[in-house]
Amino acid sequence: MGKIVWLEAWRCNRIEKLRQEALQGFPWSKLSRFLEEMLEPSLDHLSPPKRFTVDEAVYRLAFEAYVSGIEMNRRGEAECPPERPEPERRSWYQRIFGREGDELISRIAQDMELFHCLDDWTCQSVLVFFEEVTVRWFLHGVDYGIRLRKRRLL
Repeated sequence: MGKIVWLEAWRCNRIEKLRQEALQGFPWSKLSRFLEEMLEPSLDHLSPPKRFTVDEAVYRLAFEAYVSGIEMNRRGEAECPPERPEPERRSWYQRIFGREGDELISRIAQDMELFHCLDDWTCQSVLVFFEEVTVRWFLHGVDYGIRLRKRRLL
């Protein structure tokens, strides 16, 4: 007799496993250094609560982009392996994930209510930084997903 496999339950389990792998392999220290070097100088005038909100949004954005990159690892390995030059990889990102990346940025900015607590100039700086974070951590996720698949962990 055949066994029924609930696809929705299987998909949810797969997504949870993928997010756990991403959480274990996420380069938190690399992101912290990146924040200190790139974002800190332009946000040093913010109050601690506003700064905390921006930091929280950056960490969320980077992790979600990283998970999305892991999900795209098969396509990334075929179309844009890690050996490719950075400009080629960035243009591949724009083709493959650019629109979803913009939606992710918009969703997280709305969830964190960034546009309400920051002035226009700071918002523009943060959004430019968010775009860079999304690209970098999506590509880091693709690379990490490729490594996981080679070790047969994904």
